[in-house]
Amino acid sequence: MSDSQSPSAAPADEQPPTEQAAPRRRGMGSARSMIISMVLVVLAVLAWWAWVPRADQTQHTVVDVAGIAREVGLSKHWDPAIAAGLPKSWQPVNVSLVSTDNQPDTWQAGYDAPGGSYARVVQTENGSPDWVRAQTDKSEAAGTVTLDGVQWKKLSRPDGGERALVRSKDLAGLSTVVSGTGDWSQLQKFAASLRPLSKSRLAKPTGTAPRS
Repeated sequence: MSDSQSPSAAPADEQPPTEQAAPRRRGMGSARSMIISMVLVVLAVLAWWAWVPRADQTQHTVVDVAGIAREVGLSKHWDPAIAAGLPKSWQPVNVSLVSTDNQPDTWQAGYDAPGGSYARVVQTENGSPDWVRAQTDKSEAAGTVTLDGVQWKKLSRPDGGERALVRSKDLAGLSTVVSGTGDWSQLQKFAASLRPLSKSRLAKPTGTAPRS
């Protein structure tokens, strides 16, 4: 071979190694972004959880039962009954004068009772049997009970959801029914605590005069 001829190419397996780009750290960047996203989500969830009230922390607004009873008494010339002498665990939460079609105006004072139950007293002037049926949700007779010398008729719904007591005599001139979701003992305790506003410790000189 002459000097003017170029040397033959080297075999493929003897080619000099080519430079390779260093691998990019995509895995580490993706993992870091995922961790940051998870942390932000957790913080958002915790903030929402702290802001939203839980069921065990929700409290009903306690109303001024005596003040409302006084206003109703002045407007209707009634002496509405309120619960007197019960522990503080009984709280008035639904107190108003209820007006509905085909029924007379009705005084209602509802109380949250211990154990998560509820009790209310409803009253009207000259309450008819239809009015009583409407207040007791067509409950069936379940006997009688005497409280402080006054007889009350016991009524119970067939599904056991609610019980009621109907006072045999008017209370300060008003037909009176008590109903609730508690047991008979609790309902009778509530009924026995009822006093016309004028005879309760919450009465004021400007309140209504008792009716005979």
